Amino acid sequence: MRKILVTLSGTHGSGKSTNAGMCYYLLNKAGYRFSYLRNQDLLDPFGFIVRRVARVLHTDPTEVEKRRPTRILWSLYLLFIYCPVLIGGIRLRRLLGYSTVCDRYVYDIIVAFGDYDRQAPLESLLLRLIPRPDVSFVMDAPEQRILVDRPEHTAEFIRKEKWLYLKLVDAFNLTKINTSDPPPVVWSKIITRVKSALDEGPSTKEITVQAVTQE
Repeated sequence: MRKILVTLSGTHGSGKSTNAGMCYYLLNKAGYRFSYLRNQDLLDPFGFIVRRVARVLHTDPTEVEKRRPTRILWSLYLLFIYCPVLIGGIRLRRLLGYSTVCDRYVYDIIVAFGDYDRQAPLESLLLRLIPRPDVSFVMDAPEQRILVDRPEHTAEFIRKEKWLYLKLVDAFNLTKINTSDPPPVVWSKIITRVKSALDEGPSTKEITVQAVTQE
């Protein structure tokens, strides 16, 4: 059986992490060999440094991010730490016989910088270096639900983020999933698409979550 890379991206509050975890759980319960990778864990160390510097300077982390030295350091971090760890992790999983479910991916990095009208450092190079996913989902949710779940964000911020993800859906032929549907419907759509990529079933007929989860 071929080993594939599945990624789940999406706006704040859209349920991407929850659905990535459920995707991983259901696929393994159905007998497939999948490993779980959390992309954000690879970015957190540098993000922590940025937040600490901002605290020392008594300024907002966003202001630190905009400075040229920070972008240079981001470029070095992405090129020499993020990429090798991400690529090596995915390849190692394949060597061990596992496919990978990745919670967030490079698309989320692009949007994170785009939220503040900036291009991600080394964006074009990153897209060439890292593995191209076999299946990529973009999770979407109604604006009002996101604002309830994430009150720290403004409506304008969420609208812009949704627009940025929609651009990526068109540019990279990603699969958009509306998480306002009942969870079993969402999971069924995800699992059906993944099974199609695994060449284990028809791509046009959805399978039920009940069929996937049965013992």
